[in-house]
Amino acid sequence: MKTSKARRISFYIRVSTEEQASNPEGSIKNQEERLRMAVKLKNMEGHFGDIVAVYIDRAKSGKDTNRPELQKLLMAIRKRETDLVMVSELSRISRSIKDFSDIWQMMKDNGCGFQSLRENFDTTTAAGEMVLFTVANIAQFERRQISERVSANFNVRAQRGLFNGGAIPFGYKRIQDKPGYLVIDEEWAPSVHAAFKAIIREGTLASAASWLNQQHFRVKPAREGGGLRTRMGFYTVRNLGEIIRSKFYIGVKSYTQNGERKETQAVWPALIDRETFDRANEILNKNHRRHKEFMEDRYPYQLSGLVFCKKCGDRMVGKSAHGATCKVGYYEHASNTVPGAHVPGLQRTCFPIRVQAKLLEPALWNEIMNLFNEEKFAQELLNSAKRAHQHNPGSKEAEKYNHIVFNVDRQLEVLAERLSSLPQSISPTPVYKQMEKLEEKKKEAQGKLTKMQSEGFIKDEPCELQDFQRFLKAVSEILKRDDNLKIRQKVIRFLVHKINIIPDGFEVHFKVGESYVKVFLIKHDQSVSQNKKAQAVSEAFRLDLDKKNALPDSESGNASQFLGHFSSNTCQSGASGRT
Repeated sequence: MKTSKARRISFYIRVSTEEQASNPEGSIKNQEERLRMAVKLKNMEGHFGDIVAVYIDRAKSGKDTNRPELQKLLMAIRKRETDLVMVSELSRISRSIKDFSDIWQMMKDNGCGFQSLRENFDTTTAAGEMVLFTVANIAQFERRQISERVSANFNVRAQRGLFNGGAIPFGYKRIQDKPGYLVIDEEWAPSVHAAFKAIIREGTLASAASWLNQQHFRVKPAREGGGLRTRMGFYTVRNLGEIIRSKFYIGVKSYTQNGERKETQAVWPALIDRETFDRANEILNKNHRRHKEFMEDRYPYQLSGLVFCKKCGDRMVGKSAHGATCKVGYYEHASNTVPGAHVPGLQRTCFPIRVQAKLLEPALWNEIMNLFNEEKFAQELLNSAKRAHQHNPGSKEAEKYNHIVFNVDRQLEVLAERLSSLPQSISPTPVYKQMEKLEEKKKEAQGKLTKMQSEGFIKDEPCELQDFQRFLKAVSEILKRDDNLKIRQKVIRFLVHKINIIPDGFEVHFKVGESYVKVFLIKHDQSVSQNKKAQAVSEAFRLDLDKKNALPDSESGNASQFLGHFSSNTCQSGASGRT
């Protein structure tokens, strides 16, 4: 930590609940005032430091590091924009000993100190660092105790075969004033019976779903006991598969205890006999691709998981059709995601329904090559991303819904704890009803977050041109080492956030977020440094080592290691490219 000049100080503040976050005179203000007073007092003794930034995470748990303001703070530390992080107490920054250990090591590597007002740490001594980790361990212990009490309560109920809450499966309904017990819904039970018979007779989910809809069998639209939204009311590949796979219908309660999947006899009656259930699932198992032999002529879809329909927002998956001389690969709406795909009279409204892979994949690769080779294209891309970020940053609204989700989780934990200590003479029904209401509130917020995500709001600020050019150069160097199909797929996922299909072409959204690019470059620089060290060692011992025992080629060996650091889900921002 720097001592020759005043420190650049960053405050980190966190509160756990929505109530705390919404109170203008609450914990957030108190934490900041205490931190500012501490700096003021230290500056009276000498120029201790200047406050350069305040990072506030509202209604965020300390169980992990998935917090937007914390991530901004960590990026500032990596960029060496701060010399000292101050918090009111250690648990504000993390309740996980592993996470805190990683954060503390990163701070030390970047010349950044850490101070907590409550614990009064002195991290410059071995004893101070030991106390630091001891307190972090206690914070983690408190969080895990709460989690274990809730889990224990649910596991005890599961072992008894009781229904633990949530959406009640189609074909059942609850027994009033008898929590955890269900009864067969006689109005909808025939539809469930017909579903199992259909899969045995038709042989596939798609044909069975079509037959059920043709025979006017329906799925109950309303969800009892929870659920984000009402069901579509008819059979699809997805909901039919979920029904056939569920052991709920044979009166078996499945649950997880200590990471192990367990089963017990449920308190509700079976709707389907075991023989019928086994026959239906045997058919599904035979149909599943992972149980089939590998097919050499299968088309290698390079863009799996990245292609979406711009109109409906659904993912477009790789499928093949028989052409005149060979199989033809397509990206098209999956039949299990297109509403009405198996309902007579309901037509798909999206256009195009599918696009040929041999047209889309080369066109996308051409865009990537242009991005590597045309500086003007990169500049236009960043300008477009910055305009989009200014008009629709999305972070405030997303943060509000994230607060709701986290706050509901905390309330559910409290209710579950109360439930476990409730005397037998008191009915738990009011508690269950309150938990159901909270689940509805949580799922509504999650649904809005999902919708915002599908509409492509941008959370991370676009990076600067110089960093983006370094990023592109680093990715292109990986391609130069070995240009084959697997490497191209990796390169595509480094660069592309998503591809939207439109009637006259496609839109490609590239990854240009500052956090994503910065972290990528940090990892790349570390990789290059390790490469140079390995080459120096190899050169020093080259004359003494037998060829069989020599160090592996550092360039090609490190390339595969470097590729493992990132995957498509590290995207923080997308910018639309040309079509």
